[in-house]
Amino acid sequence: MKQIREDGFIKLGEPLTKAIALYLNKHFNVNCMIKIKDTGVDSNRDNQDEFKTELIRFIKDNNIKLVIDLHGAKKDREFDIEFGTLNNLSADYSIIKELEEAFTENGIKRITHNDPFKGGAITQYVYGLEDVDVIQLEINGKYREYNDIENFEKICQSLDNFIKQYNEYINR
Repeated sequence: MKQIREDGFIKLGEPLTKAIALYLNKHFNVNCMIKIKDTGVDSNRDNQDEFKTELIRFIKDNNIKLVIDLHGAKKDREFDIEFGTLNNLSADYSIIKELEEAFTENGIKRITHNDPFKGGAITQYVYGLEDVDVIQLEINGKYREYNDIENFEKICQSLDNFIKQYNEYINR
């Protein structure tokens, strides 16, 4: 969704990130929270807001162990996927590597870590919880174009594969 930030800057929506979250919710019964109304507060900035408060409550109440904060990046970025993990502090190394492998197995190879996106306020807030891993996932715009279903499928298939592996890992 389009958001008007506190400084008046208009942040455009990030196409298909909502679709990805809803797809994963439907096919894997993963939880998702989607901000659908501009409240005048960008939840990924360092401020307290209702979205982050509700997210933390939901994580605690449902014993959530992994949060992936989906974001869209512009097409001109030098990466296909970027992981923001507060310089590798917010998620277990094995989880990061498993997610990275899921993307590379689907031909998504330009993967960067913490440059330029180290993890925003959502990552920082969730990082403060015990036993919860959090990754801010930036997806290049070329994988989120309405007229390029092949690239979009690569993203969805990568996340499919990762969730299956992750579920096996935590259910051991």
